[in-house]
Amino acid sequence: MPHTPILIVDDNDIQLTLFNSALNDSGLRTVCARSKAEAIALAIQHKPRIALVDLVLPDGNGNDLIAALQAQNPNIRSIVITAHASVDRAIEAMRLGVFDFLIKPVAPQILLNTVTNARSDCHRSINTTHMTQDAPPLGGLIGSSDAMKTVYATIRAVAGSLATVFITGENGTGKAQCAEATHALSTVSDGPFIPVNCSAIADRYPGGEIFGHIAGSLPGHDLEKVGAAEQAHGGTLFLDEVCELDATAQAQLLQLLQTSSVTPHGAGTPRNVKVRIICASSKDPMEQVKLGQFRADLYYRLNVAPLHLPPLRDRGKDVIEIAEAMVIRYAVKEKRPARLLSQEVKALFLSYSWPGNIRELMNLLWHCVVVSNDHSIDLRHMPHHMQDMHLMQEGVKEKRPAQVGLLEYIQGKTLAEIEREVIEIAIARAGGSIPLASKSLGVSPSTIYRKLETWGRPARGSRKSDIP
Repeated sequence: MPHTPILIVDDNDIQLTLFNSALNDSGLRTVCARSKAEAIALAIQHKPRIALVDLVLPDGNGNDLIAALQAQNPNIRSIVITAHASVDRAIEAMRLGVFDFLIKPVAPQILLNTVTNARSDCHRSINTTHMTQDAPPLGGLIGSSDAMKTVYATIRAVAGSLATVFITGENGTGKAQCAEATHALSTVSDGPFIPVNCSAIADRYPGGEIFGHIAGSLPGHDLEKVGAAEQAHGGTLFLDEVCELDATAQAQLLQLLQTSSVTPHGAGTPRNVKVRIICASSKDPMEQVKLGQFRADLYYRLNVAPLHLPPLRDRGKDVIEIAEAMVIRYAVKEKRPARLLSQEVKALFLSYSWPGNIRELMNLLWHCVVVSNDHSIDLRHMPHHMQDMHLMQEGVKEKRPAQVGLLEYIQGKTLAEIEREVIEIAIARAGGSIPLASKSLGVSPSTIYRKLETWGRPARGSRKSDIP
């Protein structure tokens, strides 16, 4: 089934041409309208899943058009694009069910990223039995850093192929959202997207979850189970944390890759399955191969199109883009007024190491929206370890101005004083993470914890984790 076209509505011919060209160049079909009436007629004809809507139209306003489009198709994803921006407009649009709110001028990459996320969200809603409803629509695919531009380019390059994709990256970097975006741009995007968390089934019978079993073939399973691979027929099977599969499941997966068939447990004959496989791992798969935990032949079969997601700490100002977008969404979700990030919080976010990546940022922002009673999110809403880091950073600035030389800086200080300042600088630069600070200094974390306790300033949080 061909992709349904994306509806673009704007009475400005220049903007219409720019948006149309950006999407067409990426292989996406579009239809264009210059008025509310023309847009409604095209929507009836083409039944688009995504609409880009300007708020100011010659025969009405964009909000009325969005309501009309949603009346035709409650599952449509509307993206507002306007030159008339305000927080109130953004909140009003979100409450109307708008997927996103972009401010003109819109860079082509930003437009394409937003449309990709909207398409991914369409598939998420179709497969509600397999995806949590609280999953954020943007996930890890917000950001205009060079690192993410490389990710977007790779997704576009591999999406049109049926080659297996192996996504790697730390926990919380958005590997599942990346897989959904790849599926949304693929030739099987109209088929199902079936995710399986292999780490969650590692202690049970993983083969049954992925490849199925016939009735009575396993103790306590009197009914036949259709595995995720068969459920994904005609679409994409996403195996998250694939390195957690046991040896039996790895052999079954290799069979699927080699023969395009699965044999459910207890079945006598294989069943043909046509799926595109995307897998992901937070562990280094090559290291798992060296350790004998993962089959080398399976790894090379899966690693046809590798894709690595960078950690949030390496993405520069992306953290601010993600934070500002998610604050709006959480404010709408919690029915709270709009929240703005203070300049101090933005600076803190840019200097923090984010050991929990995007997941940590999202949990923090949701907490901030809930506990904040005014229109801003500032330092007092941050967790203790981040407040400590800010204080240390400010202390470092006071202690050593940029113009002061090393000899002048240490003059008159004891060795113990210098040691303490060096450790505090390392902790600040590591975003408050004791393990990262200890690594940069070449000492064990326990050494730093002992020093902090000696100084009467124990690290807030726990030694188990620096994540709030």
